[in-house]
Amino acid sequence: MRFLVLDGSHLLISLIQRILDGKVDLEEVATFDEALAALEQRPPEAVIANIGPDGLPWREFQDVCQGHSPKIPVLFESCVFHSPEDAGLGPLNHSCFFIEKPYHASDLREQLERLVRYNKRQGSRKPPEA
Repeated sequence: MRFLVLDGSHLLISLIQRILDGKVDLEEVATFDEALAALEQRPPEAVIANIGPDGLPWREFQDVCQGHSPKIPVLFESCVFHSPEDAGLGPLNHSCFFIEKPYHASDLREQLERLVRYNKRQGSRKPPEA
């Protein structure tokens, strides 16, 4: 299983690896545009995206993830916004989640496990052909 992580912190990558005990491959991207390109060229099984105050079109990002078949579940995290509505995402559906920073590692574990469970319910994504 492969997660795409859009977050400026390398700490999050190590935390995810430790929590999921190396059971997922992580692809880290640094920018919104890199994340969109990765979604198009090599869709992951799940996405973790840090939402900052930069005014990026996160609702459209969510729509791109939901437009895949199968849908790509997304965990949005933010230390700036207190809810998905504050971040401009609107109410989230059953494949998108939100967690406010700071959070406890057990809260992150719960959210990561939700992403894994959601993906398993949908069936695994076929890797892109070379």
